Amino acid sequence: MLFFRKAKPVTQLSAVFLFFLLALTILNYKKIPGAGILALRYGAVGAVVIFTDWMRRKTPNSSLIKFIDILMPLFVILFTFDSMGHLTAYINPPDKDALLARLDSYIVGPVPGAWLDWMISPALTAVLQVCYTSYYFIPMVFCLILLSKGQSEKFDISLFGITFGFFVSYVGYIIVPALGPRYYLEGQFAHTLMRDGLARAINSTLNFLEGANRDAFPSGHTEIVLIVLIYAWRYKRWFFWIALPLASGLVLATMYLRYHYAVDVIAGAVLAPVCVWAADRIYGKLAVIASEAKQSQI
Repeated sequence: MLFFRKAKPVTQLSAVFLFFLLALTILNYKKIPGAGILALRYGAVGAVVIFTDWMRRKTPNSSLIKFIDILMPLFVILFTFDSMGHLTAYINPPDKDALLARLDSYIVGPVPGAWLDWMISPALTAVLQVCYTSYYFIPMVFCLILLSKGQSEKFDISLFGITFGFFVSYVGYIIVPALGPRYYLEGQFAHTLMRDGLARAINSTLNFLEGANRDAFPSGHTEIVLIVLIYAWRYKRWFFWIALPLASGLVLATMYLRYHYAVDVIAGAVLAPVCVWAADRIYGKLAVIASEAKQSQI
């Protein structure tokens, strides 16, 4: 396994998580429809991740391999998120929306999201819908800025922490499967969100891309954007101040737009600094292992 120990920390993290999902699929084989195909997909993607890193070390001057290697964590994040829909509904049923809604009743009132009804307006809905989509761009823009400035170590550390955060949120979806208030409490809200034009188009696109996944707890949107803000404060303070208004709007949007319960957002906010703390330490250990493995070959 020397070749694996020489891989980049984010490669090792991605491969380990993929094989964790593979093991989970095999252990729950009889519960999961199409488990055989899903297991093959996890194994294949895990092998591709490891092979890509091996090719990066064998052909260090190949621009194509470097480009593929940089994009690989993003591919794994998207692939594993898509696969969650095939796992969360079957591994740990039933959905935990009733529990989360009950917890919210102690925090914000009997109907999650209703405490924000006084704010509802078409203009605010459109603004917060845009803020909500910034989740898909803030991490990528931040990482690209580090990469474009040649700050490869800061890029690697930040990418590792962001990827780690995504995987932690996915584990949360498995442990606490929930659809969120927009589905669970459909028809119980006194006021509509007055989506029109741009807001309606964005919401329809998100519903199409994400589907009815059990991805409410924790709020990955809150967790990931706060993780990026932590790294931005550390490495690119100016980006922190630019992203802060969008990130603040995003956190509010998760509840205002009824994608998440308040308890989901609280969990995401608590997990963000914990993930950064843990990721920094795991990254440091894996980087040392990779360096020692390379030295042993010299």
